[in-house]
Amino acid sequence: MATGIRGRRWLPSGRTSAIVAVVVAVLAGGGWAAKPVWQPWWYAARLCGGHLSGGELADLLPDERLRAGRDTFGSGNRVLRCGVDEGDGRHFVLRIEAQTDTGARLGPLDMEFGIPRDVGRPFPASVPGFYGNFGPVIVQDCPKLGRGHRLVTQVYSHGVEDGPSTASLRTAVRIANGAGAELGCGAKPLPLPDRVEPVRKLSLSRAGNTMCGWLSRAALPDSPSGRAWQVVAPTDDRAAITSCSLIDSGTGESVDFSGWYGDWTAEPFERLLSNNARLPDDLGADEALLGEDFGRAKARCAGESANFLANNYPTKTGRAALSTGEVRGLLNAFATDQAERRDCTELELPGPTVYPRRG
Repeated sequence: MATGIRGRRWLPSGRTSAIVAVVVAVLAGGGWAAKPVWQPWWYAARLCGGHLSGGELADLLPDERLRAGRDTFGSGNRVLRCGVDEGDGRHFVLRIEAQTDTGARLGPLDMEFGIPRDVGRPFPASVPGFYGNFGPVIVQDCPKLGRGHRLVTQVYSHGVEDGPSTASLRTAVRIANGAGAELGCGAKPLPLPDRVEPVRKLSLSRAGNTMCGWLSRAALPDSPSGRAWQVVAPTDDRAAITSCSLIDSGTGESVDFSGWYGDWTAEPFERLLSNNARLPDDLGADEALLGEDFGRAKARCAGESANFLANNYPTKTGRAALSTGEVRGLLNAFATDQAERRDCTELELPGPTVYPRRG
């Protein structure tokens, strides 16, 4: 699927910005009598506690008449919601939520860890989160609320974009900063990212100086296509979520490795395992193990849970990039490398048993 925002819209700048301010003031008194092009700045001024940017909304929202959705920012609620709906008010175009979470079942992250292949793409180190099934997700510790409390900010942007964009990521960061203050989270404000970094594929030799340098030192088999392996290394080794991908340059199939840090990851990973592998009664979903197309290792890092995931699900050719045994070896190398970099303890690696896919 192509990534980025669906279409581009006209953006006011310079002298035109003054006209925007006048039009918004008129609209505030007289309701909607202008063209939909003015909607983003109207919503930025009126919704979500004033934390939105008109320019970023203009990048995201479609060119059609819309209406404001339910807004609980500034209401004293512990779950903050806002958004923009279709003109008939029956479906949302863009929805935003922020709430504190303790990792319990049916929490805000429940739908993000259903299938290993759909676990989100991590953002760079400055943003503690990932691009999930429905849009950007940011997870931050809340020191003022006590250990185990996190602020989860979600922007449901899948209706207006096909993949990560600067506009949706900056929107998520703005909301996280505003919601953190309103909910008394105590998290440090996040810097606004300049852009979403494009995916850069590196040769094994060029990947040697990245966080994924362990792949350049691994004994890799030939790729299924016979073409060279490539590496994607989008995060540094101190990111809240780390990531390395090994890609067959001939077929595009990949094996994706990710490290997830914090006690909030324990429950989602148990759910991921129990939903996707048929486990015997004497084996819990909190174990390090191999499924048919994924693997999980675990450790304790900085006194909290850490989970390491390998996803080997074929998405392009129907043939996985590596065998399950080969994935196990690389997952163990990845988890060991991460544990050494972060001074983790209690590292648990999966054994050779492969548990069948849950039907």
